[in-house]
Amino acid sequence: MLVMLGNRNTREIRQSDSNNYNFWEDQKIKSILGHPVKRVICDKQGNIILDIGDIITFRALEQVKQANELDYLFTSVYRK
Repeated sequence: MLVMLGNRNTREIRQSDSNNYNFWEDQKIKSILGHPVKRVICDKQGNIILDIGDIITFRALEQVKQANELDYLFTSVYRK
């Protein structure tokens, strides 16, 4: 992919990329809220955040973010 920089500096480009990533991550998060999970999600200490069949809530989502397991959660959503 060819990107023309023009007068934009790299800091602005990084900020734009970051905003774009945050937008897509927010969209993914909104799409999984209220869905059950098909795998157990644990924090770094091994405490269960979500068990099989548990519904993804805002509270659980925050715990998963703190445990840095968001990508694993995205792959663990049960969709009919």
